[in-house]
Amino acid sequence: MRDFFGGLLRPRVEAIGLEIGSANIKMVELSGTPPSLKNLSIRPTPPGVIQEGSITEPGALTDLIKEMLAEMRTRKRYVVTAASNLAVITHTLQVPKMPIKQMEEAVRWEAERYIPFPIDEVVLDYAPLDPLEAIPEGEQMDVVVGAARQETVASLVEALKASELEPLVIDVKPFAGLRTLTNRLVATDREPITLFLEIGAESSALVLTRGERLLLNRVINLSGKDFTTAIAKAFNLDLMDAEEAKKNYGLATIPTEDEDLLLDFDAERERFNPARMYDAIRPVLVELTTELRRSLEFFRVQVGDLGVDQGFVAGGGSKLRSLVPLLGDTLGIPLETADPWQGIQIDKSRFDLEYLRGLAPEFTVPVGLALRGVNPLD
Repeated sequence: MRDFFGGLLRPRVEAIGLEIGSANIKMVELSGTPPSLKNLSIRPTPPGVIQEGSITEPGALTDLIKEMLAEMRTRKRYVVTAASNLAVITHTLQVPKMPIKQMEEAVRWEAERYIPFPIDEVVLDYAPLDPLEAIPEGEQMDVVVGAARQETVASLVEALKASELEPLVIDVKPFAGLRTLTNRLVATDREPITLFLEIGAESSALVLTRGERLLLNRVINLSGKDFTTAIAKAFNLDLMDAEEAKKNYGLATIPTEDEDLLLDFDAERERFNPARMYDAIRPVLVELTTELRRSLEFFRVQVGDLGVDQGFVAGGGSKLRSLVPLLGDTLGIPLETADPWQGIQIDKSRFDLEYLRGLAPEFTVPVGLALRGVNPLD
């Protein structure tokens, strides 16, 4: 899976993985081959720092990143990060077969049809989806393009440099998350169709692959924040209290009698009983599953009725209780929570494995970014 904007900032040294999210800032340091976990840090994103995928308070972000670097006690200052899903446009287009070095003009010309702002105001990167030698002469080739506005990339780079970090690559979040699943994307007998769903705080992203080849990438404007907002409205809470209630009492399925029996008689649990919580978030669940079905139907229309063999769900928004099995049952796809720690060497004397497992959904993207920073990039 090609990483975007690498032509602008291409690494040659080990780098920290950093995800700047609207809910949390996450940082991971890996080293060596096979990669081993050196350190990690997660901090809540200060209010107002990120708005609709853009950095609006760079000073507060810089201060927080410096604190996290000090906490991790790392000497590394090179970083691989990612742009917000809301800030990046990806599209697969076709151009005549040609050497990659000659492709830029043709790609920019074709991409201009799909980018909603002037092409000279974006940072753009691209990659063929198939090896050139596999494409017959005279045939069209599929190329995936990623684009972000120059001002968005510039503000991110400036904030990182102010934090005394040297940005090397700006990646696409779901593509980074897929990097943690590389060994699951390719089976021994064939290339399975894989669904990867990242449910973030501000947006979600759906990716389909055949083996490691991209088939579909779509941003969905539904996220963990929508569940929180629904709870806030139903229970007359501010967003901070609603987020806490979602973590403690949120439920994505109709509560069973056993779950009701778990309730104590204290007022807080009675107020946020499972039935009321489910009623509050049910409209968001319906909208999310509808959008996912539409995306899968679009995929089937485009490429044929190919079944999805496996699916992985990541992102902090996926931690809503029972959400992953609910989506799997609704879509008819075997889904599981992504585990970014598979394949990472972890010193059990330094890290609590149970704690890391609990962080797996939030750290799928930053671990993927960190893997980008320790792998050869030529």
